[in-house]
Amino acid sequence: MRQEHATASIQRTSFAERHRAAREAVLTSQRGRLVEAMVECVDHKGYSATTLTDIVARARVSRTTFYDHFANKEECFAEAVHTGVDIVATRIAEELGQLPPNADACAKIESIVLTFCRTVATEPDFARLVLVESFKVNEAAVGYRDLAVDRFAQLYRVFYDEARSADPTLPEISDELIALIPDAIGERTRRVIVSDGPARVPELAPLFIQLVTTVLGLPVRA
Repeated sequence: MRQEHATASIQRTSFAERHRAAREAVLTSQRGRLVEAMVECVDHKGYSATTLTDIVARARVSRTTFYDHFANKEECFAEAVHTGVDIVATRIAEELGQLPPNADACAKIESIVLTFCRTVATEPDFARLVLVESFKVNEAAVGYRDLAVDRFAQLYRVFYDEARSADPTLPEISDELIALIPDAIGERTRRVIVSDGPARVPELAPLFIQLVTTVLGLPVRA
């Protein structure tokens, strides 16, 4: 029993450590510090009220350094959204890599959903930026957010095709229908972030997993 508890503790820690490593790999450069400063400023006072002075002060760099990396505040914001999307994508890929080689489609889908929900809670500032604030700023930011949604749809497509290869009785499902799954999850996540905060999002994971498996007609894991 003591060994099982120790193993569970190691697993919890390893997720946090993997997340921290992925985050630090993106944000330790001067450019990364500016991105992180943008995220923190927008979370604190909103995009419209955030000034270049706020960003460089929080990043502890000069205006010259800012302009070495970005043409203006809008470009920095779009890069922050892109960075948030990349952090989620990296975390999902890493957690999928932790699964055994023979993991089935349901296990992979569960990993994607759980990692997404936990990353939203672990990165609340980035989550708000990508899922809430991006719609208020510019098309480039929204484009990066839409790219993230499309990546989820592509993963669900791949895993469903794997499931059909193992079970030919599963019906054909169009790309358009599969694309609705991450749309629905993203919108529900946005609403919960706005109403209750990112920390509540992991509670939605079982519901999201049920949604994906139901739409795809896959068996529910015990």
